[in-house]
Amino acid sequence: MKNSVEYKFPTQPLAYRFLNTVKHFDAEQLVVKYGQTNHHVKVSYRIKTEGFDSTLGELDDLASQMEGEEV
Repeated sequence: MKNSVEYKFPTQPLAYRFLNTVKHFDAEQLVVKYGQTNHHVKVSYRIKTEGFDSTLGELDDLASQMEGEEV
């Protein structure tokens, strides 16, 4: 199953920093790109079927640290 989430940031440099950081996450079929504008970052990945998948929590924490929020 795939999961998609989009985050909004107050500035383009913060969105860019988030985008580049998330590109190195260890997730199956990870796709990271700008969303609606260059202040938005859209992330999609395949949810792990075995065990607990903490990817969404890690994305939320990282976005929060960079002043971003899920939209």
